Amino acid sequence: MASSILLDILIIFSVAVPVAYIFHRLKIPTITGFLATGVLIGPSGLGLVQDMQRIDLLAQVGVALLVFSLGLEFSLKHFGEVKLVAIFGGIMQIVFTTLAVVGISLSAGTGWREGLLLGCAIALSSTAIVYHIFSQKRLIDSPYGRIAMGMLIIQDLSAVVMVALLPIVAATSGEFSGAQVFNALIRAFAVLAATLVISKYVLPYLLHQVTSTRSKELFLITVLVLALGFGYFTDYLGLSFALGAFLAGLAVAETDFRFHALSEIAPFRYCFNGLFFVSIGMLVNISFFKTSWWIIPLIAIGIPFCKAAITTTVIMILRYPIGVAVMSGLALSQVGEFSFLIAIVTKKAGIITPFLYDFTITSAFVTILLTPLIVNVSPYIAKLAEKALPFYNARCAKRSSAISADHMKGHVIICGFGPLGSSVGHILEQAEKDYLVLELNPNTVRRLKTKDSSRPVYLGDGASAEILYKSGIERADVLAITAPDYMNSIAIIKQARAMNQKVKIITRAKFRNQVDDLYAAGADIVISEELEAGIEMARYILLHMGINEGTIEQYSQTVRAFGSADFF
Repeated sequence: MASSILLDILIIFSVAVPVAYIFHRLKIPTITGFLATGVLIGPSGLGLVQDMQRIDLLAQVGVALLVFSLGLEFSLKHFGEVKLVAIFGGIMQIVFTTLAVVGISLSAGTGWREGLLLGCAIALSSTAIVYHIFSQKRLIDSPYGRIAMGMLIIQDLSAVVMVALLPIVAATSGEFSGAQVFNALIRAFAVLAATLVISKYVLPYLLHQVTSTRSKELFLITVLVLALGFGYFTDYLGLSFALGAFLAGLAVAETDFRFHALSEIAPFRYCFNGLFFVSIGMLVNISFFKTSWWIIPLIAIGIPFCKAAITTTVIMILRYPIGVAVMSGLALSQVGEFSFLIAIVTKKAGIITPFLYDFTITSAFVTILLTPLIVNVSPYIAKLAEKALPFYNARCAKRSSAISADHMKGHVIICGFGPLGSSVGHILEQAEKDYLVLELNPNTVRRLKTKDSSRPVYLGDGASAEILYKSGIERADVLAITAPDYMNSIAIIKQARAMNQKVKIITRAKFRNQVDDLYAAGADIVISEELEAGIEMARYILLHMGINEGTIEQYSQTVRAFGSADFF
């Protein structure tokens, strides 16, 4: 069995590479390529992967690892000014969508239980696809980006309650009792409460001790143990392994080690994404398309339209501008990864019909495929809506300005806040220039946050695209790399230059023979410690010997222009 699973994984990634490459060359999102790969190699396609039990297992592993990395992306304390619309809007959207599906189900002659299962699944959107698209387009910090991501967190948290209750409430045999529902709710809220307690009182101390060792391997293993441990805990309570992994990510995200964990797990996250979306493609039943072909247009048009309409209406009720509401609603118009999880859990419990299972999987597949197109056209639809209702935005002026929180722009990013970095920071403070700090030493981060809680200080490696993006590298004026690690400096420079061609990059070189490599990597200014130390020593010597400052500066510029300590 183990060797068969390894073979399946090999087949998945071997086929995914060329397919995703072709989709990328055609300027189609690679996630679409992963979905197509799943259909191609699955039982309904070429049959390279046949065993449905193994496919289910791979899918569950994929979704667990995926949602763990998604949990890391978000922090409950970062809701900011969208807290109201995220919490109340998210809950209203779930309730209204579920009730709408139950109503349609009853009018079609289907039972309320089936409608409830389907309604809960359709109410949830895809955090993975929305975050992926928004990150690529740099829309995470836009007004509608923050609203959409906030509502997605509420949706993902609500999945904990859904997975606990649905096997009880939607059971077809007999009536459920109040005691059963109460016990399920207790389990769900106990897990959420435990997550909050652990994230506040246990993880900060544990991760501080681990990061103090400066061992990347130990930190990464610790983070993975947390993910698997939370997953096993929730699975033991009768919930879902994937939900535990998601909560583990949220718990780590509530600590100061959030960005450090993100940067360390980043190389694996793309594999998680690929595995999950390929597994969804493998679960798609092509015969469902053949026998129920008339349903596909309803899925492709009806679900996105209805979800977008409900979400847009909810956001407008909370008095946000219509353009922001429309773009947020369209971004959340698909069926997501937790919908897939609900289908898996209810299938395992034997309370979902094969038709509804195929319908849910197909809905996720089709609407995720359409999401990039929907997001691309959403600005045009938003403009049409604004023109159609010009009077509405006047009522929302206050709300519109409240959501546009100021972000750092034209600031300095300091990578490394040791003696050199702190000197740079102290001078910038005197000049009243904005800066933020990226630092790998947890003790330094803790000290800085205690000293000035208003200044952004992130624990993590500046070579990480995630951390640079969170630091506003695209809006930064200067990147100052003061850390002494030569190879790490090159990695930071290359990553930063790829994300912002115009940012001024200043770094240090301990030895003269490192200078050329740092310039080749993309640095604008490299301060050679050997060269500058020699110049400063010579300056003091000449001052002592009575040479005037102007002449000394000429000598210094000559050495700097030559650029080598070997000048003499």
